[in-house]
Amino acid sequence: MEEKPIPLFNLKEQHDSLKEQINAAAAEALNSMHWLLGPQTEKFEEEFAKTIGVKHCITCSSGASAIQIALKAAGIGPGDEVITTPFTFIATTSSVSLTGAQFVFADIDPHTYNIDVTDVERKITKKTKAILPVHLYGYPANMDAIMHLANEHGLKVIEDCAQAHLATCDGVMVGGIGDAGCFSFYPSKNLGACGDAGCITTNDDEIANRCRSLRHSGRALGKAYEYDLEGSTLRMDEIQAAILRVKLPHLEEWTEKRRKAAAWYEEGLSGVPVMLPPTPPAGSSQSYYVFTIRAERRDELQAYLKEHNIGSAVYYPVPLYKQPAYAHLGLKASDYPNAEKAAQEVLSIPMFPEITQEQVMRVCDTIRAFYEEK
Repeated sequence: MEEKPIPLFNLKEQHDSLKEQINAAAAEALNSMHWLLGPQTEKFEEEFAKTIGVKHCITCSSGASAIQIALKAAGIGPGDEVITTPFTFIATTSSVSLTGAQFVFADIDPHTYNIDVTDVERKITKKTKAILPVHLYGYPANMDAIMHLANEHGLKVIEDCAQAHLATCDGVMVGGIGDAGCFSFYPSKNLGACGDAGCITTNDDEIANRCRSLRHSGRALGKAYEYDLEGSTLRMDEIQAAILRVKLPHLEEWTEKRRKAAAWYEEGLSGVPVMLPPTPPAGSSQSYYVFTIRAERRDELQAYLKEHNIGSAVYYPVPLYKQPAYAHLGLKASDYPNAEKAAQEVLSIPMFPEITQEQVMRVCDTIRAFYEEK
C-alpha cells in the first residue's frame, strides 16, 4: 500500500479549522465598504504591535514592500550601501535596489545560516548606511553583536523577520530590536494571510510616520493631495487585515506546536548523520518557519523522501550571488564559502503546527533508512 503523503506544509488544515471565522471576517470587511486603511487595518496594527512589543506596526502590501519602505523611511537611498546576506530570498536584495541603494553581501555563519557579523564588519565602508540581517528559517540572527556594530559605526539596522514571527533574542521579539522590523504575511508564513500582505514594526516615531506616508503614495499625514515624500501604493487591504485578526490570537499556540514538533525531530533524528538546526542561546527562541537539516548527498536524500511521499524543499539552492539578475555584478562564489556549501547541503523537511508525532517519526525513520540502506 502506498504511504499517505506528508506535505512540507499544510495550509488547508489550518484554514479549514478557522474557515467559518475567516469567511465571516472577510465578508464583514468586504461589506463595510472600507477597502483600504480602515478599522480592520487599524485594529490589526494595534494588535500586532502589542504582540511584538513595539510602539508601531505599519501594514503594507508584502514582506518585500515592508523592507523597501523601512529602508527609505530610515533614510537609505542612492549612493548608500546596505550589508546583507546572499543566503535568502531575492526580495531581500531587490527591495534594497528599489530604494536606489546598493546591497553588499557578507557571508553566513555555517551553523545558524544567518549573516556572519565578523564578515559584516569587514565589509563596512564610508558608503555603508545600514545592516539588513535576515532571521533565516525562524532562527534569530546575532542581534546583540549586530546592534553593537551598528551603534559603533552609526548604522541603521532593518530586520528581515519574514520567517521569524515570535522568535526572540535575549527575551525581546525580533522586529523590536533594530530600527525597524519587516514581516511577511504570505500564506505559508507562520502568520499567513489569504494573499500577499506584510508590515513594518518600529519604536521610532519618525520612521513610523515616514512608513505610513511611503506606503500611501508619500501623502502627508492627515492631508489629502499633499505629499511630503515620493512613495507608492503599497497598502494592505482591509480583507487581509480582517483575516489576520482571526489568525493572530492563535499564533502563540501554533508557534509552540512548531517547537514541540522540532523537539520530536531532534529525538527522532538522534544518531542519524545529519546536522540539526542549532539551539538558540538561553533567553532566545526560534519560530521554526521550516525545520532545516544539513545532509551529505542531499539531493539523493530528497529524491528518497519523494519516493516515500514525504515533502521537502531546498531554501535556497541558488545563492543570490549566482542569480542571473545579478550576473552584471561579477560576484564570486569563492567569496562566500559558507553560503556556497550550505546551498549544497540544506534540506527543509515537513513542519507545520498540525503535524503529528507519528508523521514526524515517519519522516525520521525514512531519513534513517536512507543512510542505512545507502
